Amino acid sequence: MQKKLSIMIFPLLLVFTMQISCNSSQEDLEKLGFQIITENINYFDFNLTDINGNRVRLSSHEGKVILLTFWATWCPPCRSKMPTLEVLHKKMTDSNFIVIAVNIQENGSVVRDFIHSNGYTFPVALDANGEVARQYRIRSVPTTYIIDKKGKIAGVSMGTKDWSSDDAIKIFRELSK
Repeated sequence: MQKKLSIMIFPLLLVFTMQISCNSSQEDLEKLGFQIITENINYFDFNLTDINGNRVRLSSHEGKVILLTFWATWCPPCRSKMPTLEVLHKKMTDSNFIVIAVNIQENGSVVRDFIHSNGYTFPVALDANGEVARQYRIRSVPTTYIIDKKGKIAGVSMGTKDWSSDDAIKIFRELSK
């Protein structure tokens, strides 16, 4: 009898624990200003060139938490968030997390000069024709998506944020475990 009861209770506890973990992750993302995506939407893969001429493919980072941000050099809020992205990138290099910045429809040399002159080291992809921005329905910059380890879009945030805050680092570390 006790064995049957434990066989029945264990799956319920597992589901309950997973639900609490999921809700906790959503609450943490909301604290960072993300609008939670409750639909089961996979990321839209892309194959872009980065500022150094290398290919950047989103699917090559499957199994990682991805902070995918869309931006432009002419955008003051975008420019102000870049230092916080660099701090986040450097603090998270030892984890299952990556920052990818997608520049929308700007000349590659302008973007490369901006990135190099500021010493940013996170990956920067060039969406020269704006096709990827259209897939992600970007209406304003900066817009940032968080993609979970399963490749699902977990949330979206518009506007500038301090991605280097202690709270943000803690939350992203927890999500990337």
